[in-house]
Order: sequence, then structure tokens, then C-alpha cells
Amino acid sequence: MASWERVDVPPDFAGVTRAERRGGSYLRYHPDRLTAVSNALSPAVTEYAAEVSTGVARLGGRLRANPLPILYTTALRSEAISSSWIEGVRATPRDIAIAQISDGSASHAANQIVRNVAAMRDAIDLLGGGTWTHEHLWTIQHELLPWRSVGYRNDQVWIGGTNKLNAQYAGPPGDLVTELVDDLLAYANTSGDLPVVLAAVVHAQFETIHPFEDGNGRVGRALVHGVFKRAGLIDGGVIPLSTALRNDEGGYIAALTSYRYDGDARADALNDYVGRFLGYLEGATAIADHFIDAATAVHERWRATVDGVRVDAGIRRAIDVIVENPVVSTAFLADQLQLSISRAAKLVKQLVEVRILAPATGKYRRSQLYQADDIFSLLSFGAEAGSRTPAPDLHARSIGGGEHAGVLIHRCGTATSSGPCRNRVPAAGDRCWRHRAG
Repeated sequence: MASWERVDVPPDFAGVTRAERRGGSYLRYHPDRLTAVSNALSPAVTEYAAEVSTGVARLGGRLRANPLPILYTTALRSEAISSSWIEGVRATPRDIAIAQISDGSASHAANQIVRNVAAMRDAIDLLGGGTWTHEHLWTIQHELLPWRSVGYRNDQVWIGGTNKLNAQYAGPPGDLVTELVDDLLAYANTSGDLPVVLAAVVHAQFETIHPFEDGNGRVGRALVHGVFKRAGLIDGGVIPLSTALRNDEGGYIAALTSYRYDGDARADALNDYVGRFLGYLEGATAIADHFIDAATAVHERWRATVDGVRVDAGIRRAIDVIVENPVVSTAFLADQLQLSISRAAKLVKQLVEVRILAPATGKYRRSQLYQADDIFSLLSFGAEAGSRTPAPDLHARSIGGGEHAGVLIHRCGTATSSGPCRNRVPAAGDRCWRHRAG
């Protein structure tokens, strides 16, 4: 039976804080084993779960019908960025893109988010089919934080506060972690629950166990994507769950807290938590619909830009590289495409002329780097949008005709703390999705 255990902490006269020197006590949580309890939901929550399942399945069908590299890559990267931001690991999409091709000079945060992108991609591949194992979880966490030792924690872990005496939450003791994760994996591998319910419970139980010293939040959210991939609901993309959670971080924390019931109060706690989580999934599907619209518009505009170019031409191969790496240098492009520097330079010039690339701006303006502004608009939108945020207007349209008709060349211009917003907009005087009223 789930319970809170009060743990006494003797005074530590060499402690850093006054609380440590004084001593005291804290509560740590012992969750129920999932294989030993019921996950039965109320009729109302069950009906809601069926509705959300239908929405997620419809989204999955739309993603499968649009197997665009630009859609999968930018959606995955946006979700990883937003998931990292929840944990306080922040870097701009451009800094992250530069970290992908840099020689190690990028910020620690940007490099961490690059690893989170890779860890999330691998999590979906690892967990998207077959039986989940401890090794799968260890691999995901180690890719995210390679300087950490492989495996679960042995010591006490807590969330919030400066120490366990003033923590917001303290997880179960380290010697129970393997046993608890064994049970979690057994539930994940054998449950007949709806995938949206399975994902909700797996996520809450994982965060409650907090099996690693660090990275639990990011790994725990990646598990949700693994559930949906394995169930066949979402393939060829990801649902922007972290974006929906980040829009209500306080509510997200409250939802996880409500899951940590005492005694035999599981039914009420589970209904409350699952109902809240389903709301986040519903919001995420609405965000995803807007995101697909925007990504498809960029794909169509870029395709129109290179119409008439033979399929194996370098410019088309270069676009494939840019989708994965929205900041490039001539040398990087030459290396990726196995071209001479002079040929790569000609390609960069072509891409600038058709406004797929632009010289890097801001602190990188004196570098030899080029950026794909459309991709950055997508990444920012995917990481920050709400369920009612209108998608960036990136559809091809004529701007006075000419050889660059259909290219968006106007900027939002809204004043921000780092200067005028440079998001592209259809016409002079328009505002981008981030700064548009309503």
C-alpha cells in the first residue's frame, strides 16, 4: 500500500545549511506496485480517454499521410527543446543548431539539448517496438547525460529545495529502485490499458520513482512517445507533449503531486491525475495540427523554389542537410555532400538567392555561417505555442511577382529584450505568431 515514510536526519555540524546543521526529518514516498493495483477509471474519465485516443489516432494518421523529413525532424527537435526548457536547460534554437555543427565552443545548455534531441530520437526507436527493458532506460539516460554512471541511483533523491529536509518531494529509497522499475516495466509490457492511459500512468510512476540521479523528467516524457510509437498511434512524428506541459508547469507539477496518494486512496488520485494528463494530450494534439500546417507550408514553398531542378541536383541534397542542420557553413555542407569547397560555395549562394538560407545574424553576423529562418520559425513555434496559437503564416504567396515570388521577406519587428523580432511574416506591418494579438 502506498505510504509516506518519515525519515529522521541527525544534526550534521559540518553541514552547509542551517537546516543540515540543525537536523530534522523529511517525508519520502513509497508508491504502490502497478501490477498489484487496479487502474480502473470512472466512466467519465474512461469516456474522456476514448475521445483523446481518437484525437491522437487522427493526428497519427495525418502524420503518416505526410511523411515529410521537415515535419518529423522539426517536431522532434521542438519537443526536445521544450522538454529541456521545463528542466531549466535553456538555449535558443539557433544556438542549438550551431552546437550540432560546432567544434565544442557552444554553450553547455545548447550541447545538453543536442543530446536530448538524440536521446529522444533513440528513445522512440528503442521503445517503439517490443519489450521494454532496464537496458533501454539506461541507454536513454546515458545518452542524455553521458558523464553519469550507467544504471539507477543508489542514494536518496529529491525535487525542489536545497536539501532533502526542505524538498518539495523525496522519492523512494535507492535500494528499492530496481524492484520498483521492474514492476513499472512489467506493467508497461503487459497492460491492456488504452495507450493514452498507459502513457499517463507510466509517466507518473516513473517520475514518482525518480530512478536516476538526474534526467528523470526528460526520460520520463520520452517514455510517453515510446508508448504511442509502440501502440501504432504516432509514427513519423511526435506529439508536442512537453510544449503543452510547459504552458502549464504549475498544473503539471500539481498533477504529478495528486498522483502520490496515501493508503488506499488510489481510485480518486488516479482519476484526478489521468484526467489532467488527458487534458495535456488534448492540448498537444491541437498544437500539433497547427505545427503540421506550418511545416507543410515550408515544405511546399521550398519545393516550389527548386521546381525544375533535377532530382539528384546538389541543391535538393543540400536542402535535406539543412532540414537536419538549420545552420551550416560552406565547409560543413561540402563535408556532408562530399563536394569541393567551391561547389558548396555555389550551392550556398543559390540557397541564399532563393531565400532558403540567409547569412547568420546577431552575435554570429561576422561568422561564416548561414541559417534557415523558416526552420527556426518552426522550432520556436513548436516549442512555445499554445493550443490556440495560430501557426506561422509560411505559405507560398506572391509578393509583387519576380523571380522570388512566394518568398517571405518581411520581418515581424516587434521590440524584444534582444532587439527587433526577426520572425518572417507575409507582409510589411504584420506580426508573427508569437506577437500577434488574440
